[in-house]
Amino acid sequence: MTPAELKDLFERYSKNQVTEAEKQLVDDWYASYTESQLNPDDEQRLQADIRGLIKLETEKPEAKVRTIKFMRYAAAVAILLVSVSLFIRKKAPVLLNSVSGKERFTQIKTKTGEVKKISLPDGSSVWLNANSEIRISDDFQNRQQRSIYLDEGEAFFEVTKNPRRPFLVKTPHVTTRVLGTSFNIKAYQTLKRAIVTVRTGKVQVTNSKKLLAILTPSMQVTYNTVNDKKRIETVDGSVARAWTEGKLVFNKANFDDLAFAIANIYGIQLKSKNKAAAGYRYNIHINTSRTLEETLRVICSVHQNQYRRINNEVIIY
Repeated sequence: MTPAELKDLFERYSKNQVTEAEKQLVDDWYASYTESQLNPDDEQRLQADIRGLIKLETEKPEAKVRTIKFMRYAAAVAILLVSVSLFIRKKAPVLLNSVSGKERFTQIKTKTGEVKKISLPDGSSVWLNANSEIRISDDFQNRQQRSIYLDEGEAFFEVTKNPRRPFLVKTPHVTTRVLGTSFNIKAYQTLKRAIVTVRTGKVQVTNSKKLLAILTPSMQVTYNTVNDKKRIETVDGSVARAWTEGKLVFNKANFDDLAFAIANIYGIQLKSKNKAAAGYRYNIHINTSRTLEETLRVICSVHQNQYRRINNEVIIY
């Protein structure tokens, strides 16, 4: 249930225009609320949550994308909206509030096979790939620098231009600085590398010690977080955001990269008992709306393989 639907429910409840089932839902919620009143600290946290309340709605079902609008509300919030906010906090555990020092963040996570679109207060947009995690400061709109923390996973950014307020994306190993552009960052920690690809505009990529690259459209830097080495190359920047539309484009991908992507989409482990698999390279397109079986047939057709599924594992042979 979206916040708009919740608001409508509470409004109809106040006018006695609800069904018996809807009335029981609201009555049960009110009963649970009165049994556990908030202390002053919780009330303060709740007010902060309301100011940065996030609204969820489904968009582009074929690509399994959910849209999140990161919005601020006025200090004087109606009791009805407080109730809606409390209800959302109970029903949406993937949206968390965290504190780092004195700064508060809204933390957004995705699950296997899930993609979310986040609309920021400055007009910028972020697409968060499966099994990813991002933090946005509750004070994002008021800071001189627009900082986003990609703590895990992959995200595509379309940044609204504002020369006076640089936009920074910080991962555990690299920081990407832009003024206005669109680019992709892939920084799953298990991959031991961070990849920044520019679709439009210009970005600067650094680690904690030095400048790694200045990238323009269709340029990509791959930074190895283990040996501190980097590789800069020219790629097809137009496909950098393909995954946000439910399409995965593999260009000379190895088996491990393919297996990682399949785990993100379908939640299964792809393995191979064929020793030659270590040398396989894949140039294929995968549509995430396909079933697992359809995708496996496409993968196996590349090198004339077969597959066998055992519970949550798929063995290529």
